[in-house]
Amino acid sequence: MRNLLSTLALCMALLLPSALSAVTYYVSPTGSDTNTGTSSTAPWKTITRVNQIGTALNPGDQILFQRGGVYRGKVTIPDNGVAGNPMVLGAYGTGAAPIISGSVAATGWTVHSGNIWKAPVSSKVKYVYVNGAMQTLARYPNTGWLRTDVAASTSIVDAALTQGSGYFTGARAVIRTTNWSYDTARVSAHTGTTLTHTSTGNSMGAQQWGYFLCNKLSLLDAPGEWYWEAGQLYLWCPNNANPSSVLVEAAVQDFGVYFGWQRNNWRVENIAMKHQIEASLRLSGTYNLEVAYCTMSDTYQAIMSTGNDESFHHLTIARTYGTGVYLQDSNSSFTFSTLDDIALIPGLGENNWGYFGIRSVGSNMTYADNRLTNIGYIGMVVEQNTLVERNVVREALATLNDGGGIAIDNADGLIIRKNVVMDMVGNIESIAPEHTSNFPICHGIYFGNISIKNTTVDGNTVANCASSGIHVDHTMTSSGNQVKNNVLYNNGSQLSISDFSNYNGVG
Repeated sequence: MRNLLSTLALCMALLLPSALSAVTYYVSPTGSDTNTGTSSTAPWKTITRVNQIGTALNPGDQILFQRGGVYRGKVTIPDNGVAGNPMVLGAYGTGAAPIISGSVAATGWTVHSGNIWKAPVSSKVKYVYVNGAMQTLARYPNTGWLRTDVAASTSIVDAALTQGSGYFTGARAVIRTTNWSYDTARVSAHTGTTLTHTSTGNSMGAQQWGYFLCNKLSLLDAPGEWYWEAGQLYLWCPNNANPSSVLVEAAVQDFGVYFGWQRNNWRVENIAMKHQIEASLRLSGTYNLEVAYCTMSDTYQAIMSTGNDESFHHLTIARTYGTGVYLQDSNSSFTFSTLDDIALIPGLGENNWGYFGIRSVGSNMTYADNRLTNIGYIGMVVEQNTLVERNVVREALATLNDGGGIAIDNADGLIIRKNVVMDMVGNIESIAPEHTSNFPICHGIYFGNISIKNTTVDGNTVANCASSGIHVDHTMTSSGNQVKNNVLYNNGSQLSISDFSNYNGVG
């Protein structure tokens, strides 16, 4: 018997080497990259040192950042765990979650001209923050909108432009080209009252659509504005302050945590990410990942993922500039999370199709028990055979118009049930007054115009939507759909069915 037990113990040791040899690495603002990093009393200091681990990680290993610290840079995940024994990226200690920041602190300020200061920042800057508050990229006018007299896809004519030829050449134009889109274009020439720019693909004709011009040093003329060019950051600090007396952060890093191709079996938890210029969390072809109890804020996108079999839950996402969460996943779930103040700034989100809370294009996806509030365009855009249940979507269409709280298309077997959708906004501030649809177009649940089959919309509550509680835009390819047991009240119409988009079908 003693020999048998010894043999079993040896076999277990051989089967579980990763569990026995798992190492925890510690990172702290008070650490040193010359430390061993393998104890909380001898931690590393920087993300750069963490990334030097490379493929030396083993299943079960952990990388823990001390709470209360700010760590600037991008964590690049180099290796894989195994099923049942994932690697962990997380936190230790007490206090606020550790912050992985995509910004650098700008220092070395000198006066450029008047109240405008400059400091060297070598990488291209996308966003600037002063003591945590986002600043405005230099623009004209400083607030509000210019209006087009005539607009084609590559030009604007506006009699209100009196600055003289060439003044706006090189600037960026942010143009409301449709109900549902802001386009950005580079001004290649300015002659009199005409701006020539790169194509937006939209011609608005002789209507007064809203636009503004930005991203040129000559437009920096007010407190809170900034500009970057050729390694120099220019800033007019709020309250005419000396920027050396405040914390100025310039966002330059693409991702906060980056998982490369086919990385798998990881858990990311209790981490905060901010100031990334592409996505706080980027997952590229990953699988078997869990992301939980993380915060992502003041970033272009919170999550961009192309993977499968992933679990995202208990996340707090706020103040993204583009779509909050974009999952091109299959067989993944996104649950028990909150998204607030998503894609609210014109010109900072996607061109033509974006500003969403959540966008999902994969199959066998689940979105459940989430709360979305104050979303630039559509709250949730889902496809295929996704399950959407027990979510609350409020105050979508806060930046754009003509959409819904939950919108579906390219669907077959999709289920939307027991959700609450209410208080859609429908932003028309920069739409041409003469436009035929210059009024809020807000649906609660919105059937798209391509193909929706075998889809069930059941037991939802929809209220306070200017257009319809549920709008079914039917095409000849639609079949097998059911809309039942929903509570619809105080909408423009409770249920509407149309065939406006039938030209996309075979009929």
